[in-house]
Amino acid sequence: MGFDYQRDASGIVIVTMDMDGQSANTMSQAYHDLMGVTVARLEAEDSLAGVVFASAKKTFFAGGDLHGLLRAERGDDAYKAWLNEDKGFLRRIERLPVPVVAAINGAALGGGFEICLSCNHRIVVDDAAAVVGLPEVTLGLLPGAGGVSRLPRLMPLDQALDLLLSGRFVPPQEALSLGLVDKLVAQKEDLIPAALDYIKSEAAVSEQPWDIALPSPPQGDLAADRALIARTRDEVTERTRGKMPAPLRILDIVEQGLELDLDRTLLVETEAFAGLLGRPETRAAISLNFFAANAIRSGKLRPKGERTRTTSLVVLGDDPRAAALTRAASRKLDLGDSDADMLLEVAGQNAAPGTFAYRGIEVARLLTDLAGRDLADAGLFGFRIPRTPEGSKLVEIIAGPQTANTTLRHAYDLFQRIGYTPIVVRDVPGHFVARLQAAFAAEALALQADGVAPEQIDRMAYDAGMTASAMAVLADPAVRRLVSDHFSFPEGGSPQLDDFDPARRAMSADAVDDAVDRLLFAQAVEALRAFDAQVVATEEECDVASVLGAGFPAHTGGALRYVRGIGVEEFAARAAVLTDRYGDRFDVTEAQLTLLCPAKAPAA
Repeated sequence: MGFDYQRDASGIVIVTMDMDGQSANTMSQAYHDLMGVTVARLEAEDSLAGVVFASAKKTFFAGGDLHGLLRAERGDDAYKAWLNEDKGFLRRIERLPVPVVAAINGAALGGGFEICLSCNHRIVVDDAAAVVGLPEVTLGLLPGAGGVSRLPRLMPLDQALDLLLSGRFVPPQEALSLGLVDKLVAQKEDLIPAALDYIKSEAAVSEQPWDIALPSPPQGDLAADRALIARTRDEVTERTRGKMPAPLRILDIVEQGLELDLDRTLLVETEAFAGLLGRPETRAAISLNFFAANAIRSGKLRPKGERTRTTSLVVLGDDPRAAALTRAASRKLDLGDSDADMLLEVAGQNAAPGTFAYRGIEVARLLTDLAGRDLADAGLFGFRIPRTPEGSKLVEIIAGPQTANTTLRHAYDLFQRIGYTPIVVRDVPGHFVARLQAAFAAEALALQADGVAPEQIDRMAYDAGMTASAMAVLADPAVRRLVSDHFSFPEGGSPQLDDFDPARRAMSADAVDDAVDRLLFAQAVEALRAFDAQVVATEEECDVASVLGAGFPAHTGGALRYVRGIGVEEFAARAAVLTDRYGDRFDVTEAQLTLLCPAKAPAA
């Protein structure tokens, strides 16, 4: 159907967006053509009284076409002209001499909310699914259809920066309190009547606040805004290690917009958006934070079968992770007793008396054998929540020899329900994250044996984007055991943490480059080996687990995406150099690399 265009007897036009062949409306070439025709038709209407933008989809509008953005090579002059025309449609909507209302029936995110910002009045249904927001920064992008230009003109600067730099979804009640929307209605059926009532009311306006001539702000206000932006830039640089350009570009646009009108700010926004297209960080963020995360969140990668629902739970253990599980579970289900549906034993606690349909054992040590607990127990599974990074919400669900698929589904659905990100690990005792952490820690120890100071190793890892230090990772018993059992070191031994002699040698620039590559390649090679062995079944799970669980640099998109970002052939060549210089631990096989050949890339 595209865009359904209906004019009533009073001169109000209702445009219902319903793009053909799509489950959601998205900003694509099809949208561009439809919106262009629609705007021209609205401008040509005689005696137009008002306009309502609505949606026939479950959501209002899902944002940009991420498949196309992931494939984009660069934002050249032709692309910028196309984008400026696209943004011009929204600018022409703002300049219609009648009130324009957005009737938001579901999620309005990214470009979808930018359409809403171009309307004079925004009405949303009071439904938890009807979130609004500008999440582009989480995808390595920025709101390119006017969001960066308009939001700081709509609300206080600190609030606008929070939304632009976090990309968080805002539920209806909060959106109303922030001024992102103007009215809530109880039911979706109330949206169009409320929009029509507004257009016909004396309160209706047809001019945007940024188009109303206002006196220039006092210089003191400008100075305060610039100071806020400068502080925020420092915070962003520290948080991202300068590895993610999008948030810094957002701040640049906002700062320039302090003294530019909206139209000139929109042009600055276009230049910045186009400059992010095709960058490896952008592709990595889209791959990790949208496609991979959604594959897990949607249940696409969960064990096959009907959804399950645990209603009560027992958590044993005084480990901080047990406390975190208890807090998370208490918000969603009953914390039961011996009659609970499921028992989770954390940090080697003994099972509580009673009968449980499902029992999960936190795998704390390499040699923990699930089969030893009860060889015939199909309701038994293992799980592991990494100790580092602190507060990790990644959980590995480990299939024992007799673990039933139903058990895995119950565990998966439980952890997802209480806010954790689950992956299924098929190798008893089920270490994937610990293998990557051990590879990282072992290489740090090897660097230390080569004469590099521990604090310098941690600084290099930090600057590379790691969110966990090698020394912190080594505090985990599972990691320490893997390091001692599965990795060799120069001169046949595992160096102790205090073996460093700062007088041994200084590092050259080439040695620093090698050291950083060693820390990251060690993990990527280990991820390839685990993926080849089907310890984890999909690239998406490998990448999400490496970032959320092992602290691998997020700007790379994960350990396997890191290989893709470098290029499979280029990675193989560099790994061969590291193997020649430092040992077989960097050796990768052709079979392992073939897993990442283009034909086997995960669907974008």
